[in-house]
Amino acid sequence: MDCLPVAGPTRPARRKAGTEVSHYATTTPAGTGSLGTGAALRAVGNEVYKGLLAGWSERTQILIEMPLFVISALLIAAIVGRGEEIATGQVDWSLAPRDATWFFLGFAAFSFYYLQTAKLFWRLLGEIQTGTLEQVYLSPLPPWLIAIAGRTASAVLETAFVVAAITVALWAVVGLEVQWNAWVLVPLLFIVAGGTGYSLIIGGLALVWKRIALIPDAVAALLMVFGGLFIPLADLPDAAAALARLVPLTHAAEALRYTLLDGRSVTSIGSDGGLAWLFGTTAAWLLAGIVVFTLGERAAKRRGSLTRY
Repeated sequence: MDCLPVAGPTRPARRKAGTEVSHYATTTPAGTGSLGTGAALRAVGNEVYKGLLAGWSERTQILIEMPLFVISALLIAAIVGRGEEIATGQVDWSLAPRDATWFFLGFAAFSFYYLQTAKLFWRLLGEIQTGTLEQVYLSPLPPWLIAIAGRTASAVLETAFVVAAITVALWAVVGLEVQWNAWVLVPLLFIVAGGTGYSLIIGGLALVWKRIALIPDAVAALLMVFGGLFIPLADLPDAAAALARLVPLTHAAEALRYTLLDGRSVTSIGSDGGLAWLFGTTAAWLLAGIVVFTLGERAAKRRGSLTRY
């Protein structure tokens, strides 16, 4: 050891310090333009597939929930609007087919909103907890677009299956009077679009504050009572009816009843603003959902809380 020199001649560095970045990575702009149509569709398809896998992993829970929804619908339908009968103890538990159909169409629309939002919200929190949410930002697609096209699409498919199964079960128990026609696709599309906007609002808030489960539950309770879904708007207080008209689900449920219960076309909707309110409120909520989700993910990125629960 004594024969080793204390210091030796300096040598030139073999390479520069730092991280090498490819020329392609530094010159290719981020954004949807860097993806071809096929690659963009594959990215969205992967999100849909991932959401459906999550739904399949929850199949036992879904099978447990479905009978609970059916029982809840039957109980609510039996007591709504029968306060005097319940007070006197003389309740007729039978359901008139037309009244039952009016109620269950509103219940189906409400269930779609509730389940779609719940699935997007809880799975978003699950990705935050497991640290996989940041993978969204490896894609040049905007995060809100992935949330709509991927997560929301999978939630819509899964929710549609659950609501359809609930409707079939209620149909078998009660006997609904439904007049099927092609116009039903219009309110269904508006229900999906409005529900997407609302779920994106909840998702954007969840990115920032995380523990907000009480908010969608409280909104669901308000919709049940004051949304014109279980109780006609004409029977609600004026203030409650005015607020209900700002919710796209109110008008979509009315359009659903016009098409399936009355057998009319959606162009004949004349009460509560008609198609103008249906289109306007749905577009406003969808735009608000995109804005809130975008602001929420920007705030979460600034705070570094995309993977912190």
